[in-house]
Amino acid sequence: MIYIFFVYGLSFFSFGLALLLYPKKIEGVKFVKYIWLVGSFGIIHGINEWVDMFKQIDGAHLYLLNQIGFVLLPLSYLCLLYFALVSLSIEKDKRNMHLHAASIAGIFVIVFIAVTLRYDDLFTAGNVWARYLLGIPGIFMSAYVLFMQREHVHKHLSRSAKKYLILLSLILAVYGILSGVIVPKAPIYPATVLNQEVFQEYFDLPVQLFRAICAVLAAFTVITSLKILRHELQTRLVKLSKAIEMSGDSVVITDKNGVIEYVNPAFEEETGYTSESVIGKKSSILKSGRHEMAFYQAFWNLILSGKVFRGYFINKKKNGEFFDEYKAIAPIMNAKGEITNFVSTGKDMTKKIRLEKELEQLASTDKLTGIANRMKFDEFMEHSFDLAQRYKINLSLILFDIDNFKKINDVYGHVAGDKVLRAIADIGRKNVRKSDLLARWGGEEFMIIEPNIKEKEETILAERLCQAIQEHEFEGVGKVTASFGVTTFRHSDTIDSLLIRVDDALYAAKTSGKNRVVQI
Repeated sequence: MIYIFFVYGLSFFSFGLALLLYPKKIEGVKFVKYIWLVGSFGIIHGINEWVDMFKQIDGAHLYLLNQIGFVLLPLSYLCLLYFALVSLSIEKDKRNMHLHAASIAGIFVIVFIAVTLRYDDLFTAGNVWARYLLGIPGIFMSAYVLFMQREHVHKHLSRSAKKYLILLSLILAVYGILSGVIVPKAPIYPATVLNQEVFQEYFDLPVQLFRAICAVLAAFTVITSLKILRHELQTRLVKLSKAIEMSGDSVVITDKNGVIEYVNPAFEEETGYTSESVIGKKSSILKSGRHEMAFYQAFWNLILSGKVFRGYFINKKKNGEFFDEYKAIAPIMNAKGEITNFVSTGKDMTKKIRLEKELEQLASTDKLTGIANRMKFDEFMEHSFDLAQRYKINLSLILFDIDNFKKINDVYGHVAGDKVLRAIADIGRKNVRKSDLLARWGGEEFMIIEPNIKEKEETILAERLCQAIQEHEFEGVGKVTASFGVTTFRHSDTIDSLLIRVDDALYAAKTSGKNRVVQI
């Protein structure tokens, strides 16, 4: 029996030590955070079996050993019970979850103490009631937790690790019967009819032998599964490292203060810096000065709060060239929830942003003259009209048309006509305000939107343009004139009524002799 107790205790001690030494956090698997409780059960339970071994060896200190066992056995089962209660808790708040588990475990402990103190043989009664009240629920609930969590763990681990988890839950269930149901003989029902002596008479072997076998299998299962985990994690790290090295996006890892610890080859290619030249320096080495301090403060506040930043930076390469970079920066936290590092991925978006701007400009720009087209005019007109209505501010439109433009095309050709259009667009650009919009309305017609303009300023601008065009010498054509229609916003207007009125003003200018300004 001494050897059985020795192996029994050693197996559980090894089982517990292996779990305590293993990292306690696998993201997404709640129960793994509290697996140290199962490890504590193994350590305490193993020591308790060694105490039983010393009872067989040294009868002189039996009372002291009984006292130690009276504390260790229920304490070991209590660890399992608390593990199961925390793992099965539906509370999302950590404080409430532990309070809930502690309350239930406390009730079990109070009942255990109350019923144990009723017996004269305190140590035997304590041994039996610890198994009934704490061992049976603790062991079977923990076995259930491990079995039911196999699907969640399978998302992170291999099929082999999943099988070992199922095996461990089954071993615990069998051990629950051998340790929680087969108890020392005592004047407690059902210990009077189902106990260790009855078991030995029936099987001709002590129940401690079968418990020891369960302990050996549990230790083997845990140690083997942890070896598999370690191998899988190492393999995963190698794959991840290779993926980062081969990634086309730049990857930077810094400490919590922003000091660079690692950059991948894509970062070197993108920025022109070598890894040796940036490691140990702050990530602000790429700072372009194009962002205000408020931008960086908001960025740091976000990632230091544990959230992920996604957005655009204007950064600077080693050669001084600016580039647009889309970055995702995430904090890395330890098991305590403390930020230890930041990892960022970045993609050079300079070409894409430049192309988008070019496409946007092409979509809103008249190809011949380089000024705004009809689509841009409509967009600007809606915005300006809305402001005029909402804030009761002035809004004026100037519509002008090149006089006798068909004759210019017929006599001098369309190439000469195009040059006239471009020259008039240039004259318009030089005379309008920055807040105005000059657009090609169609054919030889141009439109100017003047938001928030002072009274009579629109007429002055139209007269100035009319004179500038009249005085200009157009290449290959000579003198050209234009007619102007002007109108201002009235609070009863719609966009259509405003456009109709300015068109009427232009028509009046045309029919009254051309080369003049008419305001309605």
